[in-house]
Amino acid sequence: MSNFNRKLYKRLKLNHAYGQLIALIFVPIMVLAFVGALLVMHETANSSTAKQRFKAIEILARHQYTAEQLVRLQQLNPQKKQQAETILQSILNEKHVISAVVLNSQQQNVLSVGYRNKRDWPKIPQNATFFGPIANNGNYLYGMRLNTAAPQKSEWLVIELDNQPLAITRYRVLIVLIATGLLTLLLLLLCLNFYSRRWIAPMYEIRMQLQRLSADTLDQHMVINSTGELRLLQRDIASVVKRLHFSFLELKEHTEQTEDDLRRTLDTLEVQNITYKQARDQAISSNQAKSVFLANISHELRTPLNSIDGFIHLMLRQENLNHEQTLYLQTIRKSSAHLLALINDVLDFSKIDAGKLELETAPFDLEEAIFDVMDMLSPLAAQKQIDMAFYYADNVPRYVIGDALRVKQILTNLISNAIKFTPDGEIIVRARTEQHSSNQWLLHFSVQDSGIGLSGTDRKRLFESFSQGDASVTRQFGGTGLGLAISKQLVNLMHGQIGFEDNQERAPTEKGSTFWFTAMFDLTQNAFVEHQNFSDMHVVSFVAHPATAHVLRHYLENYQVQHTETQSILDLFSRLNSLANASDDTWLIVDHSGDTEALLKEIRNRYQGNLAVYGYQMTLDPNMLHQFKARALYQPLSRTALIQLLENKPLLAPELNDDFKDRDLHILAIDDHMPNLIVLEALLGELNVETTKASSGQAGLQIIQQRVEQGLKPFDLVFMDIQMPVMSGIDTTRAIRSLESTLDGMRMPIIALTAHALADEKQKLLKVGMDDYVTKPIQIEQIIQILTHWTSDKFIKPLQQTEKTVYIERVDPQILDWKQSLQLAANKEDLAQDLLKMLVDSFPTEITEIQQLIELEDFPQLEHVIHRLSGATRYVGTPKLQHVTAEFEQFVSTLRKERRKADPAFIDEVTQRLEELKHVMDDVVAAAEKVLHH
Repeated sequence: MSNFNRKLYKRLKLNHAYGQLIALIFVPIMVLAFVGALLVMHETANSSTAKQRFKAIEILARHQYTAEQLVRLQQLNPQKKQQAETILQSILNEKHVISAVVLNSQQQNVLSVGYRNKRDWPKIPQNATFFGPIANNGNYLYGMRLNTAAPQKSEWLVIELDNQPLAITRYRVLIVLIATGLLTLLLLLLCLNFYSRRWIAPMYEIRMQLQRLSADTLDQHMVINSTGELRLLQRDIASVVKRLHFSFLELKEHTEQTEDDLRRTLDTLEVQNITYKQARDQAISSNQAKSVFLANISHELRTPLNSIDGFIHLMLRQENLNHEQTLYLQTIRKSSAHLLALINDVLDFSKIDAGKLELETAPFDLEEAIFDVMDMLSPLAAQKQIDMAFYYADNVPRYVIGDALRVKQILTNLISNAIKFTPDGEIIVRARTEQHSSNQWLLHFSVQDSGIGLSGTDRKRLFESFSQGDASVTRQFGGTGLGLAISKQLVNLMHGQIGFEDNQERAPTEKGSTFWFTAMFDLTQNAFVEHQNFSDMHVVSFVAHPATAHVLRHYLENYQVQHTETQSILDLFSRLNSLANASDDTWLIVDHSGDTEALLKEIRNRYQGNLAVYGYQMTLDPNMLHQFKARALYQPLSRTALIQLLENKPLLAPELNDDFKDRDLHILAIDDHMPNLIVLEALLGELNVETTKASSGQAGLQIIQQRVEQGLKPFDLVFMDIQMPVMSGIDTTRAIRSLESTLDGMRMPIIALTAHALADEKQKLLKVGMDDYVTKPIQIEQIIQILTHWTSDKFIKPLQQTEKTVYIERVDPQILDWKQSLQLAANKEDLAQDLLKMLVDSFPTEITEIQQLIELEDFPQLEHVIHRLSGATRYVGTPKLQHVTAEFEQFVSTLRKERRKADPAFIDEVTQRLEELKHVMDDVVAAAEKVLHH
C-alpha cells in the first residue's frame, strides 16, 4: 500500500468498524441508487418524447388532406387565404397543439394558425416525409409532407406541441425517486443503528474495560452485557484476565524471592570486590616491582656488556693480533651482540606489556642492516654447516627512514629461529617491494629455512608469548619463546603484517617453513643507488649452493659483468686452460667445500690470476689463502663485498675518526662502574678527546665546582650514568643545572649513559635537564655522533654581535643553512666559504650546458650533468637546491630506466623543472652574497 493510500485510509477512518460499514455497504448502495435514478429519468424522458411523437403523427395524418385542399384553394384564389386559415384553425382543437403552419418548398409561410409574426424555420429535410421533434422556444416542432408525388414542389404541414406535459411527467418521476431514496436511506440508517448497537458498541465497551485494566485491577469483576458471539468473547477475556491475575501474583512472589537472592548475591559480590581490590593492589605493586626489577636487571646486565663490548672493540683495533685471536674476538663480539638481543627481547616484552614501546625514525642503510644481522649470526650457521644466502631485489630502496634497531631485532629473531630449528640445509633471506605510493614504501622480508617445519597445533600459538613448538622441541633447542610475540608487536607498529607458510604447501618436495613480515618506510632523498658498470670484467665462478649461485649471477648481471658459471669442479678445471693468460680484469670465484687446500693447489697449477674463495669467515684459513694468493669472499654474499672484490680493493677496516684531534675537547665521564669508565676513556682517547673520570655523582659535582672556582673553562660534554649509589645521575644533573643557573652563559651538554631500557626513560631524563640519551653498551659510532652533534657549536668561530651574524639570521635555512655548511666543512669557516663560492660560481656554466642539452635533446648527458650538480650541492648546506636537483635527476633518469623516447610532454616537464632550478639558484646566489660579502 502506497503512502497516499495509507494516509487516505487513516483520514477516512476506514480502519474502524463504522468506516468499514459505510465504505462497504452505504456508499455502494447510494452509488447504485444514484445511477438507477439517472437511468429512470433518462428512460422516462425518452418514453414521453416517443409518446408525443406518435401523437404528432396522428394529428398531422388526420389534418393532412384538409391542409392539401386549403393549399390548392389558396393557390387558385389568393383572396381565399383568410378563409383557408379559418378552416385550418380547427387543428388547434387538438390537444397540446399551440400553432400550425403550411410551408412551401422554400420554407415560406403559406398558411399559418397561431403565428403572429414571420419567423425563421429550422431547415427541413428534403427527402423525408416526416420530421421532429425539433426544439423551438421550449416546445417541439413536428412536420409532414403534403404532396408526396412531387417532393421538390411539395408543402409541409408543421405543428408546434406544448412540452409542459413532458416536464410534468419528469417531475413526477423525480419526486417518486427522491421519496424512494429517502426511504432507502432511512432503512440504511436503521440498519446501521442496529449493527452499531449489536456489534460495535459492545466492542468499544470491551476496549474500555481492557484499557482500564492494570496490575492492581486484574482481580476486579468484568461486566458482561453482550449477546451472542460477543458475550462468549467477553467471557474468554474475563477468563484470561483472571489467569493473568494469578500469574501476576506468582510473578510478584517470584520477584520478591529473586530480590532477596540478588541482595544476598550483591552482599557476596561486595565481599569479593574487596578481595579483588586487594588482589589488584597486590598485582599493581607486583607490576611496579617488576618494572623496578627490569630497570635494575637492565642496568646490571647491560653494564658488564658495555665493558665487554668496549674492551672487545679496543682489542680488535690492536695491530699485533694473529688470525686466531682476531677470529676469537669476532666470535665473542657476535655472541655478545646475540646476548644483547636476548636481553632486549625480555625488556621489550615488558615495554609491550606496559604499552610503552615506541619506534624511533632515522635514515639508515637497509641493506647493510640486514647484512649485519646475517653476519652476526653467521658463526651459528657455520657451526651447523648451514648455507646462508641474501637476495636484495633491485626495486627495494637502499636508504630508508625508520627504526633500524627494531628491523634488526625482528630479523635477528626470525633468522636465529631458522638456524635453531634447521639441522642442515640452507637459509635464504629475501627483501622485495610489496607496494608503494609517493614516499611511502611497504617492503616485504622473508626468511626461508629447510628445517623441521611446524605442525598444525604449533601454528595456532606460534605468535603467543612464552610459546614454542612443543615441549620436546623446547627442551632440545631452548629459548625464551618471546621472539615472535615481540616481532609481531614491532611489525604492527611499523604498519605491517607478519606470518609464515609451510614450504611443502608450495612444493611437496621442499621442507621447512618461510617466515615473512612487511613494514612501512619513508625514503630518503637518495634512496636508490645506481648499479656500477663493470662491463670490462670477466668472472668465472663455481658455487655449490644454488641460492648463492643465483644471487651471484643476478648481481653480476646488474653490474654488466661477463660471467661464466661452471656446474662442477671438472667443468671448472676444463675452463682454467683458457684463463691461463688472464688479465687483472678476470676473477675466479670458487666455493669452500671439501679439501680446500687441494682445490686451491690444483687451481694454481692451471691458473695464476685473481682468485677468491667463498665461505664462512670461521672456516677460511688466512694463512692458506695467503699461501695461494687467494682472497676471501665471506658468506653470506653481500653486494658491498662483491664490489670491493671487482674493484680489487682491500676489505674495509674500521677507520678512526680524527676530526676531534685539533678541537681540544675535554669530557667528564661519571659512572660508578670502573670498567665502563676505562672503556669510555679508551674510546674517547682514540678520538683524541681528553677525559676526566668520576666514580660517583658527588665526585663529578666536586670536579665541576673546582673548575669553576679555579676559573677553568667548563667541560665540553658530560657523560652521566643514571643508576649510581648515594647520588643518582638524575640528582647529579639537577645539581649541575642548579650550579649553572648561578653562572652566566655556562651550560654543559649532559648525555645520559644508562643501561635502562624502558620506553618512558628518555622523556623522564629530558625533563630533569639532560640533553640526550644513549643506551649501553655504547658504540664508538654513537660517541662520534654525540660529539659531532653536541660539540659542533664550539668550533664555529664566534659570530655573536657581528654584522655577519645579522645577515646569516636573515637567510632562510631552507635556501642556505650556514650551520650545516660549517659541519660539512669540518667546522672550518674558510673552507665552507670556498665551497659555497665554488658552487655559486658554477651556476652560469651549469645552466648554459643544461639548456644546450635540452635543445639538443641529449637526455643521457643531461642526466650526467644534473647528477654532477646534485653531487656538488651535497658539500654545502643548501637543502632546497639539493631537493630540486635530486628530483630533477630522478625525473630525467626515468627516460633511461623505462627505455623510451622523449615525447613533448616530457620535454615540457624538463623545461618547467629547469625554470624551477633557476629560481632556486637565484635564491642561493642572493643568500650567498649576504654571507660572503659581509
